[in-house]
Amino acid sequence: MTIQAFNIYTANGYEGELVDSGPRVTQTGVLTSSKVGFGKALGRDNSVERGVAIATHSSGSIPVFAITQREYNHEASLRPSTGTDFFYKKTESVSLIRDGYLRLKVTGAAAVAGALALVHKTDGTFSGGSATGDFLATTNVVWEESGQVGDIIKARIILVAG
Repeated sequence: MTIQAFNIYTANGYEGELVDSGPRVTQTGVLTSSKVGFGKALGRDNSVERGVAIATHSSGSIPVFAITQREYNHEASLRPSTGTDFFYKKTESVSLIRDGYLRLKVTGAAAVAGALALVHKTDGTFSGGSATGDFLATTNVVWEESGQVGDIIKARIILVAG
């Protein structure tokens, strides 16, 4: 008898995935920057109605407008899909979470539960640790779990005016 190995979408969670069915604030935006993956920080782009782009700042703290939410109806770049190759393209409608819990990938430095997350100033990825180099402090994204670089863990974005 043939043994089947199921190894697609078998991780504990994926970047930008909702954690549970708890209360949240979501909306749709239109991506005005180049392609962006799931679980990335976005800022508002007022040049287009409902416009959003990768949150970029040169210094200081970043109030994150929204984070891209994972949608399984987007095209995968690999066949069969590994679950990591989805992204939104420029001018596409983007699913955003503005308040609530989701999973984010830890990059740069380890994350500590209860600490504010850092965001990369040009690509929208998240990190733990302290604000140094290309990572700036956020004012409204909190790690809900601790994790090492490469881990995908629970975080919360808190709604701010934007």
